Amino acid sequence: MSGSSPHPPHSFSSDTMSRCLPVLLLLVLACLAWLGSALPVDSLAELKKVQTTLEELKAERRAMNQRLETAESELKSVRETPKVAFAASLGGNGLVKAGFESKNLIYTEVLTNVGGAYNAETGEFTAPVRGVYYIRFTANAPTNFLMSAVLYKNNAVQLIVHEQPSGEGSDTASNGAALLLERGDKLKLMLWPNTQIWDNNNHHSTFSGFLLYPMMDEAPTEVGVEAELKILQASLKQLQTENEGVKERLEATERELKAIKDVPKVAFAVSLGDNGLQKTTTGSRVLIYKVVLTNIGEAYNSETGVFTAPAAGRLNNAHADG
Repeated sequence: MSGSSPHPPHSFSSDTMSRCLPVLLLLVLACLAWLGSALPVDSLAELKKVQTTLEELKAERRAMNQRLETAESELKSVRETPKVAFAASLGGNGLVKAGFESKNLIYTEVLTNVGGAYNAETGEFTAPVRGVYYIRFTANAPTNFLMSAVLYKNNAVQLIVHEQPSGEGSDTASNGAALLLERGDKLKLMLWPNTQIWDNNNHHSTFSGFLLYPMMDEAPTEVGVEAELKILQASLKQLQTENEGVKERLEATERELKAIKDVPKVAFAVSLGDNGLQKTTTGSRVLIYKVVLTNIGEAYNSETGVFTAPAAGRLNNAHADG
């Protein structure tokens, strides 16, 4: 029996360790390389691309929503424009006279008051919205005394009818115009001092008007790239679908609003002015109405007295007597 003791069965010499070390290093490097390739480069690039497109769509949607809100709000205002029309008569059965001071005329018998803008207690019409209104009034009285009716806007004279005494009988005079009124503007009629007006249940002396038209993220971790990509792709698809719906509503609303806005707004009212008669002895003579009360759309030329229609449509023509 030999006296030398054998090597332990599981021990390694330094030579053995030296030979194994390169192999272990290769294994470590291989593992690290495998871990680095767990997240493909293509997936990261696609993720960034989808994120960019998603942000662009979000910005586009915000812009379209803002335009849509503006257009829908304006269209809502146009659609909700109040319907305004009124007509009232002095009523009673006899004369209304003014002494040394002007007198308010209160038209108590209401024939029409759509929108409730006329107040039969005060005789005032209050414009509910900014817009162009057509206003007309008629006065009747015996011809043995001065007759008048004066339209005021916020205490400023706008239109007048007036008749001098002319003997026995009675006479009727009227006046009217398209007026641009601001919201809250008030219209009323008054008698001038030492004048009169008459009415009965046949409604000879009236005050009326109507509105023609109103002028209102956090970066994803590498482990969750694939899952985040799927979520973003789903969100992208949903946003694209929603954007198409918003775009259709926006285009339809803007088309309707444009059609409404493209209708030209035209209204004019003028007076001959001066202070005296205009006569002709032979032939015809052009009447040039120089004093312009209203000229929305600039279709009336006060130099020539000619109104030129800017578009096809119906002309509401009213004249004043007296």
